[in-house]
This record gives sequence, structure tokens and C-alpha cells, in this order.
Amino acid sequence: MKKCFKKTWSYLKKHTCGLHKTINYVRRRTDHLRIYIFFDIIRCFIMYGANYNEYRIFEFYLINRKLEDTYLTKIRHDNFIPYLYNKDNLELLKDRREFYKKFDKHLKRNTCYTKNLSFKQMEELILSSKIVVCKSATLKEEKTKVLNLNDYRSPAFLLEEANKNKLFVLEEYIEQNELLEEINPNNMNILSIVTLKDKNNIDVINATMKFGTSDKYEYDYKKSDYITGFVDINTGKITHKYRSRNGQIYSKHPITGEKIINIEIPNFKKAVDTAKKCAKEVDDILEIEWNFALTKNKAILMSANLWEDYTFSQIPEFLNKKVGLMPYYRYHVDKSKKL
Repeated sequence: MKKCFKKTWSYLKKHTCGLHKTINYVRRRTDHLRIYIFFDIIRCFIMYGANYNEYRIFEFYLINRKLEDTYLTKIRHDNFIPYLYNKDNLELLKDRREFYKKFDKHLKRNTCYTKNLSFKQMEELILSSKIVVCKSATLKEEKTKVLNLNDYRSPAFLLEEANKNKLFVLEEYIEQNELLEEINPNNMNILSIVTLKDKNNIDVINATMKFGTSDKYEYDYKKSDYITGFVDINTGKITHKYRSRNGQIYSKHPITGEKIINIEIPNFKKAVDTAKKCAKEVDDILEIEWNFALTKNKAILMSANLWEDYTFSQIPEFLNKKVGLMPYYRYHVDKSKKL
């Protein structure tokens, strides 16, 4: 009890400003007194580990305790981590070379690691593509640059530029699907599929579409304040409004003004099938987010990472009967064996 009190008190002192904003936000949407909201936030923190942002996003101020208990908060998810993956054994998701080697048949594009190839082999890739995507070898601190051979005197000068920026992985440039290009031509827009491996079964538990919002060409959508749309995993369609990282809501793309809701994601089933196949090949990381570029008729695997956006996936309007992910994780995550 004493430990719980100290933890709660420490949380209150650290997050006074955020608590105040959340209390005002809830007060504007309900007839609850501020003191009631304050103690309700504390109650949810003690019972479910829900921080004030999760309290607001999950709309705990509108639902009963039975539904509250269905939400997967960050603290609850952290408790599952030892049974989902080993934090010391994540090289596959950190090293691009390891990732590309393991999933080579799903990349569907020419790639090379410049330190392992002769100049002639690299020159052939550049000459065949004209435009190449140069990337860092690490996936954790990803750096990307698109280089056009027309801007250089020869392939040697292009390679010099890539090596100068420590971009040792060269890839064939991908032309994205026409629909996605119309919505946002300034970034490579990405479909993310989240899988959870339960013994020999692979479940898709979330899918999102991420559109960059750069007003000039950047390639990597993460360099912009990108917007995320929730994809219905049964239909491959987006019917809800998008959210930005700072909570702004969009029904049209903020730069191009193109329609982004009530659209069907191209090659969605192909991406889902590929994500499941890849997940089967990994035994020691059970929860993975797979990222795809979508072309005219392909879903091309770009990268993968640990899933951290489980809060977004539980926004109540996205859920069936406002039930969160906690019941699913309780049933499917084997807590008898740590990884």
C-alpha cells in the first residue's frame, strides 16, 4: 500500500500540468466536478496503470468499470513484454542487413550493401535504376536519402555522396501506387500491419495507413508530422478520420486536400499475407509491426519494428462495442514462458 501511494504521489508531482489540462478537457465534455475527475484519474492509474492521456483517449470518463478493464495501457503492455520478446535479442529489427537477408524474398526490389560488393556490381544497380534510395545500415536510427544519377557526373560520384553520409545500403527506387501518389506525392506513404504469434497461429491485430505531410519531397514520411488512419483489417478500408501525432483530426490530406477517408487500401490482402508469412519465420519476437510500400500491384516489405502505437488502435470509435485489446492479450499471450 505504501509503495502504491509513493508511486502515485511521484506521478502526481511529475505530471501536474498534464493532469490539469486533462481535467479541464473532461470538464468541458461532462458535468463532473473537477475534484471528481481528479480522483477518477487517480483511481484508473491505480487500477489499470492508465496515465492521464490514456484516461482521456480511452474516454474512461464515459464508460463503466467493466469496459475500463478491457483497455491495454502502456503499463499493462509492459507487463506482457517478457512474454513477447527479449529486449536483448532484437538484432533482426535493428540491423537492416540482417533483416534484408532473412526476408530477401519479400523485399521485391534490388538492394545491396556497398561494403560487400565490387564497384561494378554497385554501378550496375545504379545504372539500371537511375534513381536509388540510400539508407543507413541500422533500422533503429534510420537515415534515408534519394539520389538521382542525373545529378552526378557518374555512378562513382553518387556512391561517394552515399558513403559520405554513411548510407551503405542502396535500393532500387519504388514508384508507389497511383492512389497514394495522388494523396501525397512528397513521401513514401506506408501501410503498417501488426501481427501477434500465438504458438503456430498468426493473428493480425492492427493495421494503419501513414501519410506524410511534407510540402516538399522528403521520401521518409517520418520526417514530417505524418497522419495515421485506422484500417479495418476485415475490409482493408479506412472509414474514420485520421490523427496526427499532436492530436489534430483530418478528413482530407492537409497539403494536397485529397480525400483520405472511405478509401480502400490497394494490395491490402497481399500485405497481410506477407506479414503473416514473415511472422511465421520469427520465433523469438512474437509481436511485430511490419511496414509496407504499396505499388501498382505489389505490397513491398520495407522494415519492421516493435509495436508502440497500441494506444491509437484503441481509440473508442475504432473499436467494436468499445472493447479494448486487454481480453485478447490475456487469452493469447502465453505467460508460462519468458522469451
